[in-house]
Amino acid sequence: MKNKHLYILSAMFLGACATTTSSLGPSSEEIDKTGYLFYQSSDINLHISELKDRLVLPVKEYGVPDYINLLPNAKRAYRSGYHMGVDFSSPINYPIRAAYDGIVVRSNAHQQDVDIDTYNYFLSLSKQLGKTPEDIYNFILLGKSIVIDHGYNITEKYRSITVYSHLASISEGLVAGDVVKKGDIIGLSGNTGTSNGALQNNKGAHLHWEIFFDDKSGRYFLGQNIPNNILKQNIELLFIN
Repeated sequence: MKNKHLYILSAMFLGACATTTSSLGPSSEEIDKTGYLFYQSSDINLHISELKDRLVLPVKEYGVPDYINLLPNAKRAYRSGYHMGVDFSSPINYPIRAAYDGIVVRSNAHQQDVDIDTYNYFLSLSKQLGKTPEDIYNFILLGKSIVIDHGYNITEKYRSITVYSHLASISEGLVAGDVVKKGDIIGLSGNTGTSNGALQNNKGAHLHWEIFFDDKSGRYFLGQNIPNNILKQNIELLFIN
């Protein structure tokens, strides 16, 4: 009987020792992510202190929204995906600014919205797949859009790009390869790429804005894995007051 008790105690001890190291340390949710622009792991993250410069708001006088559904990580059930940007409020045809110096990668001024039936067809495909395919996202749902490459000028840690979507129009003559400066007007806000755009009305105008950070390990978006309770305040740190 004594040996049986010793066996049980030994098994309990060995079981405790077999616990993974990660379970003994703080979990990702327990890490204080205040000040982080995204946090993938202890090695892959970006803190505000690692920026070389701040950005200007792409929609002057319209700040980061309070509503969590307009911020990154919000679920987008209608297309089986997640939001990876910030939806800045703005009236139709409001001037949109380049958030930082860079080189234009894409400028699709002649993009035309599909009709509402085709739009809904692409959404139904996304639901069937359980995700939003990149081609549908980039060439249908973003509408008229501009992509700007900032190289390693925002932070030495990652190559950065910004995306400006749902534009009503793009500044005349702005094409891939053009150099833009922080604050330059690059287009006007609209609703292209949305259901309202497909219906050809002026409802729901806003700027969907994204910033991505690239390195050899992959691509990460602003707000990725940042808790909702500090998401807005962390994003606001990116911009000049």
